[in-house]
Amino acid sequence: MKKLVLSLCGALFLLSGCSNGGVDEDALTAVDKNQNIRQICIKGSTRGAPDDFMDSLIASLKKKNIIGERVKDNRTVCNHILSFSAKGNRNIIARARLRVLSGINNQPLGSVSYKLKGEEKDRVAQVGLQGQTDLMVNQLFKNY
Repeated sequence: MKKLVLSLCGALFLLSGCSNGGVDEDALTAVDKNQNIRQICIKGSTRGAPDDFMDSLIASLKKKNIIGERVKDNRTVCNHILSFSAKGNRNIIARARLRVLSGINNQPLGSVSYKLKGEEKDRVAQVGLQGQTDLMVNQLFKNY
């Protein structure tokens, strides 16, 4: 009986390690197309993020016909804000969260969470950082 229980626990442990990474669909809130976002200010800490993360975000947004603008100053007036936190190494993201906020009242308009694990690691080995940011932005703006 002990061996059966231990075998089942071991199998569950192994299966949980093989779970899919990428975008957390349960925590995803896509931005509504009615927001008609064409320009967005990008704010966030790049400490702990890959070196080219901001450039990758801007390129991913451009593919959705959205102009991304880096903002370091809180005094800058923006109609829409893309706030992010990201951790990883110099080349890829291990985990990230992107949130789109209204620049007028800071109301959340959409959010996406990302984790690098499981099969996502194999995909990232092929597509790199740009593929990671494309995935996040595509899910966040999937209604566009």
